[in-house]
Amino acid sequence: MNGSCAMTRLSVLSTCLLLGACQTQLQAPSYSPGYQTVIDGNGQALLVPDACRRVSEQGQPVDEGELLPLPPGCANNANLLQMVERRGDLLRGRQTGPTLAAPVGRAAQSYLEGFETDEKRRRRQEQAAQSDTGGGR
Repeated sequence: MNGSCAMTRLSVLSTCLLLGACQTQLQAPSYSPGYQTVIDGNGQALLVPDACRRVSEQGQPVDEGELLPLPPGCANNANLLQMVERRGDLLRGRQTGPTLAAPVGRAAQSYLEGFETDEKRRRRQEQAAQSDTGGGR
């Protein structure tokens, strides 16, 4: 009895040690969040994410024919570049305007009460409008 109890404790202890050594959170990859202005072959200025610049092990730019895996953050920064209203905002931010509190408040209230409430409210208003006009006749 003593031997099986000791084995059970040992197995529980070893399991706890193994699980304690496991990484429970992924580390965010480190990459440059910046952008650079690059002049293309036609003389046009393009904004390119720093994370997407392909460089070799020696730090030299890589020919397009040579395939390298994209560095971490490249796709994220390239997508952000496509989504912004003004590309210059990625280089230097701009002042934000006043917040629109009423629409945000209505959206939050609608979310908390449920979206079905808005639909019911609209139907009630339509029914009230029809009864005021004599049922739409």
